[in-house]
Amino acid sequence: MADFLTSTHRAKWIFTPQQLVEKYRAASHRTIQILEKCGATLMEVDSDGTMSYPEPQNSAKDNAEKHSRSKPLSIEEEQSIKVFYENKLQEVCKNFHFPHKIQATALIYFKRFYLQWSVMEHQPKHIMLTCIYAACKIEENHVSAEELEFGV
Repeated sequence: MADFLTSTHRAKWIFTPQQLVEKYRAASHRTIQILEKCGATLMEVDSDGTMSYPEPQNSAKDNAEKHSRSKPLSIEEEQSIKVFYENKLQEVCKNFHFPHKIQATALIYFKRFYLQWSVMEHQPKHIMLTCIYAACKIEENHVSAEELEFGV
């Protein structure tokens, strides 16, 4: 049995409340900078599988549009969205009658993902479904991606 005190889980994934707030702020700050620079924050997946941000906007027309854009989400608003999708994740797992271990694994994946990224960069619904799918694979409970997509 692994020793928790020397585990990589303890070293890399156990945070104090202050460290969590700092991680949320860093992700949010990075996203706001990208929003101001590029005018959009949702990342694009290229044909080779790499992720990229939209191209920066520099023209006078783009600068005029910058002032008419909606404001970025606050950390509290992002947190509310994450909580909503965490509850939705649990509801989806319950509706599919998945074992609690799958639900717990998917929830951990979801929370860990959003320690590094903002909900303004990646659609929470897509990430939620991906986390459930990955948890099913890890816990050896077969479910197709199509079944998950249409079951929501």
